[in-house]
Amino acid sequence: MEHNKLIDWMNESEKKLFAIIGKYLDEVKGNNKKTTEICHIGKFIMLLNESVSIFRLSESPDCLLNTNQGIIGLEHQIIVNKSLRKQEGCFETIIRSVEQNLLADSSIPNFFANCDILPTANYSLSEKSEVIKTVTNVFKEYIIYDRNIPNPYVENIRLQKYSSKGISIRSNSFGSPLSPSIIKQAILKKEEKLEQYIRNCNSPIWLLLVTGNLKNSSYYIEDTQLLSFFIHSKFDKIYLLEDFKGKLYRLK
Repeated sequence: MEHNKLIDWMNESEKKLFAIIGKYLDEVKGNNKKTTEICHIGKFIMLLNESVSIFRLSESPDCLLNTNQGIIGLEHQIIVNKSLRKQEGCFETIIRSVEQNLLADSSIPNFFANCDILPTANYSLSEKSEVIKTVTNVFKEYIIYDRNIPNPYVENIRLQKYSSKGISIRSNSFGSPLSPSIIKQAILKKEEKLEQYIRNCNSPIWLLLVTGNLKNSSYYIEDTQLLSFFIHSKFDKIYLLEDFKGKLYRLK
């Protein structure tokens, strides 16, 4: 796709998505988890390409949909590698603190930096302040003196000119291949609460599984043939959204 056509397509997709979820984003302003959830549900509705709309947001299930079949409950579940996601979350917190330290330091010029988190990086809660101090110093040395300081936390810092000061954690990969067993585990986890979902909304329930973002903890679909396996589930329908690629698969 030509660059200009790609930009036009992206802008048009954003408009369509906002038309679906815009008013609901206001309801959850400041709640990052619910915002991500609503964005995924909006993409799902776009890709489903049926007469479906959000009826209202809820909890257990996550929202109610207006469909040709009547009201349907939709439960949302992101599939991630939990151990890697925990590391990402811990170091996102560290990097935000480092960013604030550098914003407050007038000796540091504006910049935008990308960095990798070392696969072995870890710390205990009691070490958090020291880790922030160490990583702040690593960035200062690189920004001011172009010196790499060996450390157990970050590597491969790359700088760009920027109008402010910011740091982003670079993903080293698209994650790991998604397997049928991982999908089944995610379904079983939600299956345990299915009766509660049905009681709460007195409607059939669909399950939306989501994967495929740009973090190491995510999974990608290596072979769509692996999605053609039998699923025994009491969910009325099950879908899998590959977020970054914008692809939707019906599993049941």
